[in-house]
Amino acid sequence: MTRRELAIDLYNQIKENKIGHNGKLPSERELASLFNVPRPLIREALAILEAFGIIEVRGRQGIFIKEKTWSEITLPLSFLADWPLDILPQVFEARTIIEPKAAALAAIRHTESDIEKLSETLNQMEELFEKEIPEKASLGEKWNSIFHILIVSTAHNDVLSRIHEGVMRLYERNVSSFPKENAPMPFEKWPKEIWTEHSGIVDAIVAGDETEAEARAYRHVLTSQERIYRLTWSLGLRFFKPLTGGHLKGEKFNARTGKDIS
Repeated sequence: MTRRELAIDLYNQIKENKIGHNGKLPSERELASLFNVPRPLIREALAILEAFGIIEVRGRQGIFIKEKTWSEITLPLSFLADWPLDILPQVFEARTIIEPKAAALAAIRHTESDIEKLSETLNQMEELFEKEIPEKASLGEKWNSIFHILIVSTAHNDVLSRIHEGVMRLYERNVSSFPKENAPMPFEKWPKEIWTEHSGIVDAIVAGDETEAEARAYRHVLTSQERIYRLTWSLGLRFFKPLTGGHLKGEKFNARTGKDIS
């Protein structure tokens, strides 16, 4: 049994309420025994389900089923499960299509509750600036993903939101697989820049300026793409070649060495 087959089997059993009690799954050891597979394979299958937002692994607390799982309108789990790292440029291209238009719609359709949620996300990210904790990078990436998902949900188009959630899960899964000990993650290296860009998008949405909201969201996704490009090159990974936007004007970057030359 492959990790994809196991992940699909697990997913179907969760969906049909055949496994789990009170929103919690059995332990890795119990699941390995139940499915008669090695524990490492269970761990890989769980990682796939977590990447798609179906479950959440909370360390020693256990494995929990999320209330909001996949709808039939999202990309099929079997289609996404084994996509490799080099899918990341396509993930960014999808984001450049979805997020700017969603930001424009958000400028028209946002509610007071939407703005409160976005503001809280900005506050959480800002508080991380001053903290020196081991999980700073992972928390920063978490709040970054939440922010982008909230932007699209503020467009109040459920189909768009579900599709975008799938895209962001792919982004999280790929970025989280980078060898973090060899290079700082984006939130570690550019925390204030990321926060400023996020804040600018929210300001445009609050002002009801759909044109500016769209422009800022588009620029931000391209900037994020450039950061990931730099990160992958610094790690010696050569798979990342932007499909949309190319390299930003005014950015000076040595692709051979992976270093800024500005």
